[in-house]
Amino acid sequence: MTAESKRAIPSLDGLRALSVLAVILGHTRSQLLDRIPFNAAFRNGHQGVSCFFIISGFLITHLLLKELNRDHSINLKVFYLRRTFRIFPPFYVFLLVVGILGLLHVLPITLPAFLAAATYTWNYAPIAELWPLGHSWSLSLEEQFYLFWPLCMVAFSKRVNIRIALGVITLSPVIRVVSYFAFPGFRTHIDMMLHTHLDTIMTGCLLSLLIDKKLTDRLLGWAMSPFAAGLSILFLLTFDTWATLRWKGLYLLTVGISLENVAFTAILLFAVFQHESVLGRVLNFAVLKHLGRISYSLYLWQQLFTGPYTFHFPFNLVLILGCAELSYYLVELPSFRLRDQAQRALGWTAQGRPGRVEPI
Repeated sequence: MTAESKRAIPSLDGLRALSVLAVILGHTRSQLLDRIPFNAAFRNGHQGVSCFFIISGFLITHLLLKELNRDHSINLKVFYLRRTFRIFPPFYVFLLVVGILGLLHVLPITLPAFLAAATYTWNYAPIAELWPLGHSWSLSLEEQFYLFWPLCMVAFSKRVNIRIALGVITLSPVIRVVSYFAFPGFRTHIDMMLHTHLDTIMTGCLLSLLIDKKLTDRLLGWAMSPFAAGLSILFLLTFDTWATLRWKGLYLLTVGISLENVAFTAILLFAVFQHESVLGRVLNFAVLKHLGRISYSLYLWQQLFTGPYTFHFPFNLVLILGCAELSYYLVELPSFRLRDQAQRALGWTAQGRPGRVEPI
């Protein structure tokens, strides 16, 4: 097994699995699913992506802090090398397949849309909605986050980065509302752009920083109670889902996204620190952990078998899973091995000297 498959933090793979399932079911067009009472509660793709973002911010910051605490420095070369091998190969293989299907006129792919996806600029590109590549907005936002946050971690102290994260989280609702009225041409992108949706990722970053600075004793004490996690789950499945359907952007852009961030933070804290609880045991089931490991490939390939391209449910789920498994074993795992070989060959460790390669 590669280092990539050995998760040091419990429950994260399970949360990833539930998040990607929410996206897939939310994107799937099915009369069978539509007839299930309260189906919107477990088909909320927006919530699924938000959970992904918080986990990403939490994990990336945790890894950077781990290196910083151990070596008193962060090797950005190592960070970007490992992110490159982790993210690019599965995505560009997916893009290659989509591009071929576009050339064969199987999918309605345009060159501007393809280039926007390939350059991770989809969330700012003035292009019409195109389903096969529509999920590129979230991948673009995360790549843009990678460009600046590790630099902040290198350039500033932990306390300054806490203030940066707090500032982004606090100002984001205002920025969303101002952007909505100031740039009407980008209203369809209002929840996709870095400056309007960065607060979700930064919530995970802030949580990791607070834990590292041991400023969360009260917060952790509150999170240890199943009441906080239970109330957060109830909020997401009931009021938040209803309010999103009822008021849409009026709710999400102002307070909705921020409230969701708080709820997912409580769930993440409880799931990680109370992984022996009922919720923790469920999230650490072997099946969910495996789905969490392949969640990146699941997220990539689901777009070709959902929305207007939905095959008869649940057959589309089989196709998505099949593509994701192939991507994981034929692209992701070989990429992890090449990544480790490249790092050893270059002699890049956390301190830039030959030695033991730390997994990221």
